[in-house]
Amino acid sequence: NSQEFLNKLQLYINAFIAIPMLGFIILFLRIENRSYYPDFLGEEITFYLRFVIFAAIMILIVFGLILSKRKRESLDANMSIRDKLNIYYSASISRAYSLLGATLLALIGLTLTAEQFYVIYYTICLVAFSMTYPTIYRINRELKLNREEREVIISRKKIK
Repeated sequence: NSQEFLNKLQLYINAFIAIPMLGFIILFLRIENRSYYPDFLGEEITFYLRFVIFAAIMILIVFGLILSKRKRESLDANMSIRDKLNIYYSASISRAYSLLGATLLALIGLTLTAEQFYVIYYTICLVAFSMTYPTIYRINRELKLNREEREVIISRKKIK
């Protein structure tokens, strides 16, 4: 049914958020307690790395959004609701992988430099995840479901 579909999709996306967050929390606490001093890169490289990683993060976020939208554009009004949800699932997971990549880049930057810029970058990634998080209402809006299909999703009926 539609509730199982939503639970499965949200479970994967929650894992994409939670797993890097665990690494981020551990690293952030070590930095704040002054028990982590990365000494991998020179000052000049660290300076330029901020911009390179920020650009890569923004590219990944935009790429994920565009890829997801393109996959959803293959939807046809005559498709069954199950086929529409399968396409939505594929589009959402693709977008989530892209956002996961952006999140990991922020975490890598923080690991290499321990600079607060990467905390901001990580936060931008979390905001992107939250703005694209799949809900019943987002699914209805993005799939442009008809009244009968919306009713199946909202009332969590069995999908035909």
